Amino acid sequence: MRIARLLPVVIALAALGGCGSDGGGSGYGSRPATAPAGGSAQSCETATTGTEQLRVTGVDCHVGRDVVAGWASKPACSAPATASRTACEVEGYRCLGTATDAGLAVSCAAPDRSISFLARRS
Repeated sequence: MRIARLLPVVIALAALGGCGSDGGGSGYGSRPATAPAGGSAQSCETATTGTEQLRVTGVDCHVGRDVVAGWASKPACSAPATASRTACEVEGYRCLGTATDAGLAVSCAAPDRSISFLARRS
């Protein structure tokens, strides 16, 4: 599965914000969700066209939607079609994107907070 390519990025971002698990098994597939100590991951609806699978940890869904909208509107965040990775900053979050068959998998992190989503490539 292509999500396995993202595992190193997710692990690196988790290490930046602290690691833990909510124990609820609400992560992708059958893996447990990774969250900062005392935090929990949750899925959210995204209101930004071309994005899906929004997940937040340590923040509310509306914060996640704001970061996704900021990421989508910032030209520095989108990767050219030939690029395999992208990086930018949005509203105090460092966002890293990795190309997958499904689109660009984006993880945005700040201390004790993370936001991830999938953006379709144009």
